[in-house]
Amino acid sequence: PGRLATALRRTFPAAEASALAEQLTLRARASRNHGISREFLYTAEGLEMMTHPLVAARRADRLAVYERDVVDLTAGLGGDLHAVAARDVPCAGLEREPATALLAAANTGVPVVRGDAAHPPFDVARLAVVLDPSRRAGTSRTFDPAAYSPRWDAAVAIATSAAAGVIKAQPGIDASYIPPGVELEAVQLGTSMRELTIWFGQGAEPGIRRAVLLPAGETLESNEPGAPPEPRAPATFLFDPESCVTRSTLVRQLAHRLGAWMLDPHIAYLSADAAAFSPLAATFQVLDALPFSVSRLKERMRQGRWRADEIRRRAFPVEPDEMRKLLGRLEGDPVTLLFTTIGSQRTVFICRRLFAPA
Repeated sequence: PGRLATALRRTFPAAEASALAEQLTLRARASRNHGISREFLYTAEGLEMMTHPLVAARRADRLAVYERDVVDLTAGLGGDLHAVAARDVPCAGLEREPATALLAAANTGVPVVRGDAAHPPFDVARLAVVLDPSRRAGTSRTFDPAAYSPRWDAAVAIATSAAAGVIKAQPGIDASYIPPGVELEAVQLGTSMRELTIWFGQGAEPGIRRAVLLPAGETLESNEPGAPPEPRAPATFLFDPESCVTRSTLVRQLAHRLGAWMLDPHIAYLSADAAAFSPLAATFQVLDALPFSVSRLKERMRQGRWRADEIRRRAFPVEPDEMRKLLGRLEGDPVTLLFTTIGSQRTVFICRRLFAPA
């Protein structure tokens, strides 16, 4: 940014050159983060908090079906609001920071008024409202919902009183904060868990939990049949569910879809006698399995002429990077190591990753 600002000063006054350099830098960062280039005006903090365009688009598609005016009560820079406006849905935004409100209006082309989301100047009983409580306390992030802005209880009260409401929550929020009887979506983009989305009122399916994987658009719901909870011994194939499946507690539903079973009631790894494929899980063929011991594993890897290309773990105390150091340099064909604890036995599976036929 400094070099860019210096170059721009040859054409623009210093203050304008600095502002232009900042915007060009932030647009480049947004393009890298979102994979989409668009002529938004950004702030560094606002960009960090902005919803990914694919996640915002999916939400906007659903809100458009409600045929209600939409108000984003925490507009930020207008990422969600822009997606709603693009669907020709009447909408407006609310933002407490004056400068951010100006940028959001420029980014979306719709009215963005100043105000406090905890006390919205709208008749929310007639509206569909979007809330994304700020998880910043001063200059640092907070994971305490009582410190959100608006406070979590206030956000829930507003969404409950609206004709239709949606709250975006951090993926790791404690389950005790999720109101009973709501519809809950765990939304993942690529390998990144993005948010828990909680739906209220019109269009919400009470009690439903849903795993959502983007950009594939793959979903899994709690009203689908689930595999029996009783664990069984591992077979030839293993499956490692995506984070959206585990966060929405739909591992048994995924097991049923894959024709698989649980290895342990508390572990998400699944097993089956036949290979199956889903975007919601990675599929592996087991080459060997053994009780965990670094020396035993190293010896077996040398015998098989294998090297650890990928290391995964569930309910296992050693981080993958640390395990890689413990194993040292190995030569051979690439394999995936799955570390876990079945019952009380720490176990490692030596596997080959399988992919669905084209």
